[in-house]
Amino acid sequence: MKIVIIGAGEVGFYLAKRLSGEKHDLVLIDTDPEKCARVQEELDVGIVQGNASSQSVLREAGLESSDLLIAASGVDEVNILACMIASKMGVKRRVARVRNPEYYHPSSILKPQDLGVDLFIHPEEEVIEEIARLLMRASASEVIEFEQGKILLVGLKLDPNCPNLNKPLKEIGTEEERRNFRVVAMLKGEKTIIPTGEDYFNKNDQVFVITKREYLPQVLALTGKTDEKLERIMILGGGKIGRGLAEKLEKKIEVTLIESNREKSIQIASQLRRTSVFQADGTEIDTLAREGLLNMDAFIAVTSDDEINILSCLLAKHLGIHKTIALVNKQTYLPLFPVIGIDSTVNVRMATASAILRFIRRGAILSAATLHGIDAEAIEFEIPKSNKLVGKPLKELGFPKGAIVAAIARGSEVIIPYGNTLMQPGDKAIVVVLHQAIPSIEKKFA
Repeated sequence: MKIVIIGAGEVGFYLAKRLSGEKHDLVLIDTDPEKCARVQEELDVGIVQGNASSQSVLREAGLESSDLLIAASGVDEVNILACMIASKMGVKRRVARVRNPEYYHPSSILKPQDLGVDLFIHPEEEVIEEIARLLMRASASEVIEFEQGKILLVGLKLDPNCPNLNKPLKEIGTEEERRNFRVVAMLKGEKTIIPTGEDYFNKNDQVFVITKREYLPQVLALTGKTDEKLERIMILGGGKIGRGLAEKLEKKIEVTLIESNREKSIQIASQLRRTSVFQADGTEIDTLAREGLLNMDAFIAVTSDDEINILSCLLAKHLGIHKTIALVNKQTYLPLFPVIGIDSTVNVRMATASAILRFIRRGAILSAATLHGIDAEAIEFEIPKSNKLVGKPLKELGFPKGAIVAAIARGSEVIIPYGNTLMQPGDKAIVVVLHQAIPSIEKKFA
């Protein structure tokens, strides 16, 4: 597929790195010469320096002959104008990253089709949804739902109290229990693996387990965790993400929001009906304790400053807060979190890129999700009648080493498959796959 990406910042660069690894033909456009130089040095893709709202620049990038435009610059108007030009040029699919809700709100005078946009991506809302999912399951570092929540892919960090440390996976749980869950990916140090029964649970491993929804409490027990309900949370940061998250959650649970700016905190207090809003510095632990931090079940730091988010979450964890979530946008920090003790991180770039990748992988692919902190994706395929995978045992299908069929949805039934499992027409197969194996897997299910 020929793809033009506008914006060589964190989102555009990450997408280009991922998609070029899948052998797509890519061209990036950016006005910043330093970002263009970085792309030339690190990626095997085309690069055009210039303003993407210019028709001549878009033509230089080969937009007229492209299959997809991803407009992911930091300027809404540039992204929208580029999509409008792409629509006139006949580009089949067009994605715009947009922050101003006026452009995509249902009440907007101009509809997506008027602006030439097939999909609007709004980064802050993607992050809000991700945090809300994490709060649903207090013990998990990540929760991804498939089949309307009947299948859960759960990320868990193995703490010293895990009862199955130093055991091979084939010995964890009883044979009956292993029919209801599967460990499908593991991060060991900095290496991501698709494990076999011979791999071990070790302290500080980040593991991803797929299971039937009703069996989640048993999976948590096998890793030494419990599924605790959150009733009181504190949010640090009154920006778009903090306000949006408080508004989403305040109808169901007790929310306290902390904002350092006085005028902003007064404005937020007038907008939110049930949230308690206080002005305070997120690094002043005595002030946070006075505003109720010690009584909270979870602490979420979503300021614009990564360091403040990290430090405040570490302070909250030190005070015994069960669940901490930090917004962290610097990629270099992410490998630290399994070690230093913060439960979960969210990342605007990753959330935005995941939404765009889900859109790209349409067709036989029903949905896709990027797994945080590891080099793998979970992709849901539908099996057509004519597919060569039908009627053969999984162990004979020749899947690449970096992929595993994690679960199969067959009507209302959920199956955790093994080597002798047969796939049937109409099945929905959830495959966990390392990035380098994605092209091979897509061909298998095509």
